[in-house]
Amino acid sequence: MSNNMEHTDILELWKSQNAKLDEAISINKKLLKENLAHKAKSALAGLKATRRVGIVFGVLWCAAITFILIVSWQHTNWLFKSAFIIHIVVSLIAVGLYIYHLVLLNNFDNSQSIICAQRELVQLKFSNLKTLGILWLQLPVFSMWVMTDTWMHSSPSTFWFIQVPVVLVEFVIGVWLYRNLNYRNHQKKWFRWFVSKGEFGKINKANSFLQEIEELDKK
Repeated sequence: MSNNMEHTDILELWKSQNAKLDEAISINKKLLKENLAHKAKSALAGLKATRRVGIVFGVLWCAAITFILIVSWQHTNWLFKSAFIIHIVVSLIAVGLYIYHLVLLNNFDNSQSIICAQRELVQLKFSNLKTLGILWLQLPVFSMWVMTDTWMHSSPSTFWFIQVPVVLVEFVIGVWLYRNLNYRNHQKKWFRWFVSKGEFGKINKANSFLQEIEELDKK
Protein backbone atom coordinates (compact mmCIF):
# COMPACT_ATOMS: atom_id res chain seq x y z
CA MET A 1 0.00 0.00 0.00
CA SER A 2 2.81 2.35 0.98
CA ASN A 3 4.74 1.52 -2.18
CA ASN A 4 1.68 2.21 -4.33
CA MET A 5 1.15 5.58 -2.64
CA GLU A 6 4.83 6.45 -3.08
CA HIS A 7 4.68 5.50 -6.74
CA THR A 8 1.52 7.62 -7.20
CA ASP A 9 3.15 10.60 -5.48
CA ILE A 10 6.22 10.34 -7.70
CA LEU A 11 4.01 10.12 -10.79
CA GLU A 12 2.00 13.17 -9.72
CA LEU A 13 5.20 15.08 -8.97
CA TRP A 14 6.59 14.14 -12.37
CA LYS A 15 3.40 15.29 -14.09
CA SER A 16 3.46 18.56 -12.12
CA GLN A 17 7.10 19.23 -13.02
CA ASN A 18 6.41 18.34 -16.64
CA ALA A 19 3.46 20.74 -16.74
CA LYS A 20 5.60 23.52 -15.25
CA LEU A 21 8.33 22.80 -17.80
CA ASP A 22 5.81 22.96 -20.66
CA GLU A 23 4.47 26.23 -19.27
CA ALA A 24 7.99 27.68 -19.00
CA ILE A 25 8.78 26.63 -22.58
CA SER A 26 5.50 28.16 -23.76
CA ILE A 27 6.26 31.45 -21.97
CA ASN A 28 9.81 31.56 -23.33
CA LYS A 29 8.51 30.82 -26.81
CA LYS A 30 5.95 33.62 -26.53
CA LEU A 31 8.58 36.08 -25.27
CA LEU A 32 10.95 35.09 -28.07
CA LYS A 33 8.22 35.60 -30.68
CA GLU A 34 7.38 39.01 -29.22
CA ASN A 35 11.06 39.95 -29.29
CA LEU A 36 11.40 38.86 -32.92
CA ALA A 37 8.24 40.77 -33.86
CA HIS A 38 9.67 43.88 -32.18
CA LYS A 39 12.94 43.44 -34.09
CA ALA A 40 11.01 43.11 -37.37
CA LYS A 41 9.17 46.38 -36.70
CA SER A 42 12.39 48.10 -35.61
CA ALA A 43 14.09 47.04 -38.85
CA LEU A 44 11.47 49.01 -40.77
CA ALA A 45 11.35 52.05 -38.46
CA GLY A 46 13.91 53.93 -40.56
CA LEU A 47 11.84 53.20 -43.65
CA LYS A 48 8.83 54.89 -42.08
CA ALA A 49 10.84 57.99 -41.20
CA THR A 50 12.26 58.17 -44.73
CA ARG A 51 8.79 57.97 -46.24
CA ARG A 52 7.40 60.70 -43.99
CA VAL A 53 10.29 63.04 -44.79
CA GLY A 54 10.00 62.15 -48.48
CA ILE A 55 6.28 62.97 -48.55
CA VAL A 56 6.72 66.37 -46.87
CA PHE A 57 9.77 67.28 -48.94
CA GLY A 58 8.13 65.99 -52.14
CA VAL A 59 5.01 68.12 -51.69
CA LEU A 60 7.05 71.25 -50.90
CA TRP A 61 9.43 70.55 -53.80
CA CYS A 62 6.57 70.08 -56.29
CA ALA A 63 4.97 73.32 -55.07
CA ALA A 64 8.26 75.21 -55.53
CA ILE A 65 8.93 73.77 -58.99
CA THR A 66 5.35 74.50 -60.08
CA PHE A 67 5.74 78.10 -58.90
CA ILE A 68 8.99 78.48 -60.88
CA LEU A 69 7.33 76.99 -63.97
CA ILE A 70 4.34 79.35 -63.77
CA VAL A 71 6.47 82.46 -63.16
CA SER A 72 8.88 81.64 -66.00
CA TRP A 73 6.27 80.31 -68.45
CA GLN A 74 6.38 83.29 -70.84
CA HIS A 75 10.19 83.40 -70.88
CA THR A 76 11.10 79.74 -71.43
CA ASN A 77 11.05 77.34 -74.37
CA TRP A 78 9.12 74.12 -74.76
CA LEU A 79 12.07 71.96 -73.66
CA PHE A 80 12.30 73.79 -70.34
CA LYS A 81 8.54 73.53 -69.83
CA SER A 82 8.49 69.84 -70.79
CA ALA A 83 11.36 69.04 -68.43
CA PHE A 84 9.67 70.74 -65.48
CA ILE A 85 6.24 69.23 -66.20
CA ILE A 86 7.70 65.70 -66.46
CA HIS A 87 9.65 66.24 -63.24
CA ILE A 88 6.56 67.50 -61.39
CA VAL A 89 4.39 64.60 -62.60
CA VAL A 90 6.99 61.96 -61.70
CA SER A 91 7.60 63.57 -58.29
CA LEU A 92 3.87 63.60 -57.50
CA ILE A 93 3.60 59.94 -58.48
CA ALA A 94 6.53 59.18 -56.15
CA VAL A 95 4.80 61.06 -53.31
CA GLY A 96 1.65 59.01 -53.91
CA LEU A 97 3.66 55.78 -53.82
CA TYR A 98 5.39 56.91 -50.63
CA ILE A 99 1.97 57.37 -49.03
CA TYR A 100 1.06 53.85 -50.18
CA HIS A 101 4.29 52.57 -48.60
CA LEU A 102 3.29 54.13 -45.27
CA VAL A 103 -0.07 52.34 -45.50
CA LEU A 104 1.73 49.03 -46.09
CA LEU A 105 4.10 49.67 -43.17
CA ASN A 106 1.18 50.49 -40.85
CA ASN A 107 -0.62 47.34 -42.02
CA PHE A 108 2.55 45.39 -41.25
CA ASP A 109 2.68 46.77 -37.70
CA ASN A 110 -0.97 45.85 -37.15
CA SER A 111 -0.87 42.42 -38.83
CA GLN A 112 -2.53 39.67 -36.82
CA SER A 113 -0.72 36.81 -38.56
CA ILE A 114 2.67 36.03 -40.07
CA ILE A 115 1.12 35.44 -43.50
CA CYS A 116 -0.49 38.90 -43.52
CA ALA A 117 2.74 40.55 -42.39
CA GLN A 118 4.76 38.74 -45.06
CA ARG A 119 2.23 39.77 -47.70
CA GLU A 120 2.66 43.43 -46.75
CA LEU A 121 6.45 43.08 -47.04
CA VAL A 122 6.18 41.50 -50.49
CA GLN A 123 3.92 44.31 -51.69
CA LEU A 124 6.27 46.88 -50.16
CA LYS A 125 9.27 45.38 -51.96
CA PHE A 126 7.46 45.28 -55.32
CA SER A 127 6.16 48.83 -54.90
CA ASN A 128 9.61 50.07 -53.87
CA LEU A 129 11.05 48.63 -57.08
CA LYS A 130 8.32 50.30 -59.12
CA THR A 131 8.94 53.64 -57.39
CA LEU A 132 12.66 53.53 -58.19
CA GLY A 133 11.92 52.60 -61.79
CA ILE A 134 9.53 55.53 -62.20
CA LEU A 135 12.04 57.95 -60.63
CA TRP A 136 14.73 56.81 -63.07
CA LEU A 137 12.42 57.60 -66.01
CA GLN A 138 12.96 61.30 -65.41
CA LEU A 139 16.75 61.05 -65.79
CA PRO A 140 16.85 62.98 -69.14
CA VAL A 141 14.94 65.86 -67.55
CA PHE A 142 18.04 67.06 -65.70
CA SER A 143 19.83 67.62 -69.01
CA MET A 144 16.82 68.90 -70.98
CA TRP A 145 15.99 72.04 -69.03
CA VAL A 146 19.27 73.77 -69.98
CA MET A 147 18.68 73.25 -73.72
CA THR A 148 17.65 76.51 -75.38
CA ASP A 149 16.99 77.80 -78.90
CA THR A 150 19.85 80.25 -78.43
CA TRP A 151 22.27 77.42 -77.71
CA MET A 152 20.98 75.43 -80.68
CA HIS A 153 21.59 78.34 -83.10
CA SER A 154 24.78 79.78 -81.61
CA SER A 155 26.60 76.46 -81.14
CA PRO A 156 24.80 73.76 -83.13
CA SER A 157 27.75 71.35 -82.98
CA THR A 158 27.79 71.14 -79.16
CA PHE A 159 23.99 71.12 -79.05
CA TRP A 160 23.41 68.32 -81.56
CA PHE A 161 26.56 66.24 -81.11
CA ILE A 162 27.09 66.52 -77.35
CA GLN A 163 23.95 67.59 -75.49
CA VAL A 164 21.35 65.73 -77.55
CA PRO A 165 23.30 62.41 -77.40
CA VAL A 166 23.67 62.87 -73.62
CA VAL A 167 19.90 63.27 -73.28
CA LEU A 168 19.28 60.22 -75.50
CA VAL A 169 21.71 58.08 -73.48
CA GLU A 170 20.01 59.18 -70.25
CA PHE A 171 16.65 58.34 -71.80
CA VAL A 172 17.83 54.83 -72.73
CA ILE A 173 19.31 54.29 -69.24
CA GLY A 174 16.10 55.52 -67.58
CA VAL A 175 13.87 53.27 -69.71
CA TRP A 176 16.19 50.27 -69.19
CA LEU A 177 16.15 50.70 -65.42
CA TYR A 178 12.38 51.19 -65.42
CA ARG A 179 11.90 47.95 -67.34
CA ASN A 180 14.52 45.89 -65.53
CA LEU A 181 13.94 46.90 -61.91
CA ASN A 182 11.39 44.12 -61.88
CA TYR A 183 11.12 40.94 -59.84
CA ARG A 184 11.16 38.88 -63.02
CA ASN A 185 14.94 39.44 -62.93
CA HIS A 186 15.25 37.98 -59.42
CA GLN A 187 17.58 35.20 -60.62
CA LYS A 188 20.14 37.62 -62.04
CA LYS A 189 23.19 38.38 -59.88
CA TRP A 190 23.01 42.17 -60.28
CA PHE A 191 19.35 42.15 -59.23
CA ARG A 192 20.00 39.98 -56.16
CA TRP A 193 22.85 42.29 -55.19
CA PHE A 194 20.66 45.36 -55.68
CA VAL A 195 17.77 44.09 -53.55
CA SER A 196 20.14 43.11 -50.73
CA LYS A 197 21.17 46.72 -50.10
CA GLY A 198 19.65 49.83 -48.51
CA GLU A 199 15.90 49.77 -47.97
CA PHE A 200 15.58 46.34 -49.54
CA GLY A 201 18.09 45.02 -47.01
CA LYS A 202 15.88 46.33 -44.20
CA ILE A 203 12.81 44.66 -45.71
CA ASN A 204 14.73 41.38 -46.07
CA LYS A 205 15.91 41.65 -42.46
CA ALA A 206 12.33 42.14 -41.22
CA ASN A 207 11.22 39.17 -43.29
CA SER A 208 13.99 37.00 -41.80
CA PHE A 209 12.62 37.74 -38.31
CA LEU A 210 9.14 36.72 -39.48
CA GLN A 211 10.57 33.46 -40.83
CA GLU A 212 12.11 32.76 -37.42
CA ILE A 213 8.70 33.29 -35.81
CA GLU A 214 7.18 30.95 -38.39
CA GLU A 215 9.77 28.28 -37.53
CA LEU A 216 8.96 28.66 -33.82
CA ASP A 217 5.26 28.13 -34.54
CA LYS A 218 6.08 24.84 -36.28
CA LYS A 219 7.91 23.47 -33.22
